[in-house]
Amino acid sequence: MPIMEPRVRAHVAGSVSGVNGPGSRRERLRDETSAEIRTTARARLVAGGPGEMTLRAIARDRGMTAPALYRYFGSHEELYVAVCADVLAELTATLEKARDDAPAGDPVARLGATCRAFRRWALDHRQEFQLIFASGAEAPVVGGPSQPAGPDGDFEMSFGAVFLGLFAEIWQRQPYIVPTDDQLPPHLVSQLRDFAGRVDVMGTGLPLGALATFLGGWVRLFGSVAIEVFGHLGFALDDAEPMFEAMLADMAAQLSTAAR
Repeated sequence: MPIMEPRVRAHVAGSVSGVNGPGSRRERLRDETSAEIRTTARARLVAGGPGEMTLRAIARDRGMTAPALYRYFGSHEELYVAVCADVLAELTATLEKARDDAPAGDPVARLGATCRAFRRWALDHRQEFQLIFASGAEAPVVGGPSQPAGPDGDFEMSFGAVFLGLFAEIWQRQPYIVPTDDQLPPHLVSQLRDFAGRVDVMGTGLPLGALATFLGGWVRLFGSVAIEVFGHLGFALDDAEPMFEAMLADMAAQLSTAAR
């Protein structure tokens, strides 16, 4: 699943440090004002898209001057990344709640609930979805599953760890059928080995074939959600939910088929 790109990870790490530290009254006020600025920026995003997230407009909405706003964010990009981090944190919390509300003894059902929560969140937050998954040059891209997690194990900070953890939970409960290494293309195997090394900090113990299944599941999930969010199924379907549910049923059947 997508991993926070380095600038977003750095922002989140700094935010956590600031929240947990004792902090002076001035620091607390600064944190509060920073949060209010990010909230204002997100409101402009929702109302009019990324183009509305200009520093001048945000400063005006906050009753500040543009130079005063620069005391909190050194650039438009810095604010953009901070809003991305906020959105990713919210999305992660949403997925974790859906996962934890599902029956603890049924990891396949927990995965299904989490996938449904991802779709629902994306449809309810189309502008935010576009913000964190955009590929345009003007947006700081939040990378995909193959992007490096960093030497300090930043992968667990990503909402993608929620999905990978569920695949590992299902595997540990009952290994499912996956391709063997020699059944996979050699270049894919080398990339999967690299990916396995980068997510090893999570201790999933997943074989390469299971990681390939995980990535294939992400491609299906993200692809189906993105095409619906961007309105590219209207030519065929008025309601994409039945097709989404059919995909989840197919995925559940695949993950419930025990390896021999």
